[in-house]
Amino acid sequence: MTLNHHQRYLIEEFAEDYIKRRMSRRDLLRRTLIITGSIPLTATVLTTLGCGDSSDPEPTAVPQPTTPPLATTAAGIGPGVAPTDPAIEASDITIPGPASQLFGYLARPRASGTYPGIVIIHENQGLLDHFKDVARRYAKEGFVGLAVDLASRDGGSKPDSSQNTGYLRFTTAELTADLLAYTAYLKSQSFVKPNALGVTGFCFGGGYTFELATASSDIKAAVPYYGTAMGVLDKLSQTSVAFLVMYGETDTRLTSQSTSVEEKLRASGKTHDMKIYPGAGHAFFNDTGRAYHEPSAKAAWTETLAWFRRYLTG
Repeated sequence: MTLNHHQRYLIEEFAEDYIKRRMSRRDLLRRTLIITGSIPLTATVLTTLGCGDSSDPEPTAVPQPTTPPLATTAAGIGPGVAPTDPAIEASDITIPGPASQLFGYLARPRASGTYPGIVIIHENQGLLDHFKDVARRYAKEGFVGLAVDLASRDGGSKPDSSQNTGYLRFTTAELTADLLAYTAYLKSQSFVKPNALGVTGFCFGGGYTFELATASSDIKAAVPYYGTAMGVLDKLSQTSVAFLVMYGETDTRLTSQSTSVEEKLRASGKTHDMKIYPGAGHAFFNDTGRAYHEPSAKAAWTETLAWFRRYLTG
């Protein structure tokens, strides 16, 4: 088996968590084996990443962060938007997909009218409550947010995020096909402006933001957060999508790609921008995680909303 860019990226992320004592060796091996499907390949890849010594000590327990209460600030940039907020409507959805039913979460303004639509792609742990909350945040700001579940082919995301790993074995083409189906569904909704679709995603979802943006002619604007673009780097010079690319300064594994991404986007002659937030690391936007960096998250949210408002005017 040959690993694709996203699978390699995920294993690197697992290895980094293991080295930083945030993941047990057993979990590292389990997750990597799901992706590779091969014990020899798992051993080879982990050895190249400095995780091949079975005598390495197990990590100490790391307390899991608690989810902050759902509330908004006066500016609308807060920990979250409650499902019962009277300004929005939100619910789980199930739609047909190319290989299975596709699950997701749709949030929209309650007021009648048509609105720009945003596809929201989760991190590598599946469609957790945080990403449903992100969809509600967009609805509160006058967008229709569709949080996808790329674990749908594996039966859908489970509340225990450690169980949401089976879908990582699927190919880039398979998961991109699912994203295209989600996009078509969003476009077909009577309350969505069909010519005003965007995509955003985080970590693993940031990488698939690049994939969807270069695969779909319906996407007009994209905001990938700390995702790998290596799988579509050569396609970026051909894109007409307005890209705003987000990185954290200390997330060197991904921020090191910024120069290559910038060169390709500049070559396209199309609208693009890039933000590298000082002091922020990987997953700085996720306010339920240990890496949350509040000043950068708030600044990025403001920039993201402004970007989508500027370029989703169809």
